[in-house]
Amino acid sequence: MLDNLSQMAVAWPFGVFLFLLGLCVGSFLNVCIHRLPAGKSLVWPPSHCTTCLAPIAWYDNVPVLSYIVLVGHCRKCGASFSARYMIVELLTGLLFAGYWLAYFPLGLREGVDHVGVYVVHMVLVGALVVSGAIDFERKEIYPSVTNFALGVGLIGAAVWPQVQVIGTFISPHALPDWTGYERADAVLLALVGAAVGAGLIFVTRVFGTLVFRREAMGTGDIYLMAAIGGILGWQASVLVFLVAPFFGLGYGIWHLVRKEDHEVPYGPFLGLAAGTVMLTQDYIFNYFRPGLEAMGEALFRQG
Repeated sequence: MLDNLSQMAVAWPFGVFLFLLGLCVGSFLNVCIHRLPAGKSLVWPPSHCTTCLAPIAWYDNVPVLSYIVLVGHCRKCGASFSARYMIVELLTGLLFAGYWLAYFPLGLREGVDHVGVYVVHMVLVGALVVSGAIDFERKEIYPSVTNFALGVGLIGAAVWPQVQVIGTFISPHALPDWTGYERADAVLLALVGAAVGAGLIFVTRVFGTLVFRREAMGTGDIYLMAAIGGILGWQASVLVFLVAPFFGLGYGIWHLVRKEDHEVPYGPFLGLAAGTVMLTQDYIFNYFRPGLEAMGEALFRQG
């Protein structure tokens, strides 16, 4: 059944459906971005204007379209809504459709044309969008978001070991035989990925704090990298750790030039790096593989 669904997923109508689904998911992500920092329930009360508190009718709550029709204002009181609402909805729709295009019709990476892989990865994408948006605005990352993504990653690894298979370095991709049970090996590998991802940020935080004598990176980044490593694998978490500074460099320089607060939210850049690695991990590994193998052979010969 899953194989048949994976074959159906290549059809273009499926991509259109996922784009529309992404718009709706983006609407819920907006609720998370707005309500989590305020400590409010995600399910009650229903959507309402934050100025006049009037409930938003269903026809005024259609993702993207309602924002355009109402020109970003409340129908009742005329208060303006942040453009972030439409941006998050549209971005999430494009991400859902874009990764479908990359994973299924285009097959950019070996083994990613799998419904289970796509589902788990889109949960991670949603967590990255929420964490990145909140961190950018408030310099906070909520463990409730990242832990949910990590939990889905662990369950996904148990149900669909392919989620972890595609993150392995060796080719053809294969899981290590630690227990003799594929599902158990996949879950253990996910836990290793979470530990490596979190450990990289933890060590950086400790040494950075000692060197700069001020807090270097927040604890939220540790949770975020645990989710990334737990879903994408420990090798991918290393790549994300190495790629993220390049995304954050321009923003950091801009802050220095403007002489603003030197505290730079790192979550958005970890998210950008993770999204990039999800598409390019195999290409990066294959590019550096000859050099890494040569270094390994040289070290073993010397030993």
